[in-house]
Amino acid sequence: MSRVILRVLQYALLIIASLVFLAPVLWMLLMAIRPTDITANEPLQLVFTPDFGPFAYLFSSGGGLSSLLASVVQAGLATLVAMPLAIMACYGLTRWRYRGRNLLGMWYLSLMLAPPVVFVIPLFIMLTTIGVVGTNWAAVIAFQTFSIPLAVLLLRSFFEELPVEIEEAALLDGCSRWRILVQVFLPVLRPGLLVAGIFVFCFGWNNLLFVMPLTSGDSIPLTVRALSFYATSGVNWTYIGATAVMSMIVPMLLFFIFRRHIVSGLTFGAVK
Repeated sequence: MSRVILRVLQYALLIIASLVFLAPVLWMLLMAIRPTDITANEPLQLVFTPDFGPFAYLFSSGGGLSSLLASVVQAGLATLVAMPLAIMACYGLTRWRYRGRNLLGMWYLSLMLAPPVVFVIPLFIMLTTIGVVGTNWAAVIAFQTFSIPLAVLLLRSFFEELPVEIEEAALLDGCSRWRILVQVFLPVLRPGLLVAGIFVFCFGWNNLLFVMPLTSGDSIPLTVRALSFYATSGVNWTYIGATAVMSMIVPMLLFFIFRRHIVSGLTFGAVK
């Protein structure tokens, strides 16, 4: 009887914790499909006729489709640029002994600890000079400020888990350093690479501060598109909710599709 009671309490706590984490997502979804008059006058009302007009407006004339495409392009290209650079950086940080190696690792950490607003003005001046402000490339370049350090911090522990004997055996067989990295290390590190890539993608996808001054027109992502519904005449919460729901779909699909690989990547080497 005591085991049954304990199991019931465990499930009850899990259900309560799940509701706490899902409540903001569900509230955002309700705000997107709740009629505007109900949202303005009775925001706590849960019984209403759903209105999917905001989603239709976003995909037709609200710029939601172009913003969705811009978010995918910017986050995807930023990930494709950051991951190879982070892989080579981690290989150099973990496979060679040289003066200043730990200082270089701390430098990557300091980039993650610095407030993003510090980089906005220098990036805006630099990207304006080379003429890419207002395009997707401005966001892709700006994201590298944090994407590469984030990928290095995530991948470094995976590289350190690899035995040195594997590399020494490959060197004795005549493999070059580049071939060892591509053909030996990367297949073994596939779970860790997937985890790091997804987190780097989500960082670019959710970013707002960098893309706000650097994008315009068709390069405006979903995070900035949601702010366009703040006006001096009022705030259209239904359109903001619909844009927020759209922005959650892609990351949720990524984590759902690769959930098993993410779990194996997060626990890579933990019980070695």
